[in-house]
Parts: sequence; C-alpha cells; structure tokens
Amino acid sequence: MAVPKRSRFLLLGALGKRSRKRMYLRFLIVISSLFFLISCNSTTATVDGNCISQNASRFIEPEKSLYNLPFGVGEGYQLGQGNCTFHTHSTESKSEFAFDFIMDIGTPIHAARSGQVVSIEDRFFDGNRIGSDFNHIIIAHENNTFSSYIHLTNAGVIVEPGEYVNQGDVIGYSGDTGMSSAPHLHFEVFQTNDDCFKKGVDGRCPTIPVSFKNASPSDKILTHGLVYTAL
Repeated sequence: MAVPKRSRFLLLGALGKRSRKRMYLRFLIVISSLFFLISCNSTTATVDGNCISQNASRFIEPEKSLYNLPFGVGEGYQLGQGNCTFHTHSTESKSEFAFDFIMDIGTPIHAARSGQVVSIEDRFFDGNRIGSDFNHIIIAHENNTFSSYIHLTNAGVIVEPGEYVNQGDVIGYSGDTGMSSAPHLHFEVFQTNDDCFKKGVDGRCPTIPVSFKNASPSDKILTHGLVYTAL
C-alpha cells in the first residue's frame, strides 16, 4: 500500500515478515481510530469529578514521572482542557487522560519522553476543521505505550519514522489542524492491548494517566485552566 510522502508509519520491531505485517495492520487500526475520534475544543469543558476521584491513585508523583511537558524549558501555556472532562476528554471517548495546551501556531513541540517515531503526518492545513485531517507525531516507548502530539501545523513535522528522539528534542511545531476550535497542542499517552484490535470494538486504545516531572506548579493531576511552565 503506497503511503503519501509525509504520512508514514514505521513497521515496528525485528519480527518475522508475517508478524510485522500483523503488527503494521494493527497499528493502522489504532491510527485510523484516532482520525475519527480526536476532536478538541480547548475553550469549553466541564471536569468530571467522578472520573478524577476514581483514577487519582493511578497518577504517580511528578518527581517519579518519565514525562516532561511537551514544550520548551521556560515556556508556559494554559491547559485549555485537561483530564476527565465531559467534552472530548471523556471516559466514553477513551481520551480521558489527554491534555490540550493552548499555544500559537508554530510553537516548537518537544519530545515529552525518549522513544522511536512510528507515525507522522503533516500534509494538512491549519483551520481545515476536518476531523480526519489532522497532523500528528506518534512516538513509541516501552511497555506498549505511545505518546501522541496532535493538531500540528502544515509541514510542521521535523522527524521521520524510525528516528530515535531524546526527551526534550524539538520534533515539530504546533498548529490548528483537524477538528479543533483554536490553535493548541493535544497531547496524550496511550497503551495498546488486545481490546484495541478485537472485532466489534471501536479500536481506540485507552489513554493512561500522566504526570510531568518538570511542571510548575508541580501538580500530580494538572488543573484545567491553569498555566503550566516547563522548568
């Protein structure tokens, strides 16, 4: 299957040919599910208190986190929509642990954690308001976890599939592509499991709770509406 120049996936792992093909097809299911389920409105959201309280124990202390904020040291951005909201970061959407950081188009985006780039897209134009047409970077980590950087600007990806990036590296530039109400970065970490690929399941892999070791304020669970600065 031909893949457009700037819309590419990495065939993961030193596996046999059939195993690589199965993994590739499974990963395409995950990506295609993102196309239809990622939509953001970073201006209006109500926090689901039950979701927060039920999952509070799953968040680790910031100093033990493997993740940094996905922007440069000294930079601060408002969390327009945080975890567990009744809008697009809901339990029903499986995006309850996603983050929307409000930032101008062209803001440098940094790798929140080291890993290998497995998917990129940067063909689409800002302000298109088409849910399936958003630019992104997806980076693979250990334990079947992946971090996603979504709504990037046109031609705003500066990494390639297969490339290893270190935590803090600039990997792209923020934008306003896809179903977005305003320029911002949608960041989330998801984990693959068998349910992602079962017939009859929507294919959306669940997001997982994330704290940030370099965030100020150093909240374990980031608060909707606050400005967070990377230290």
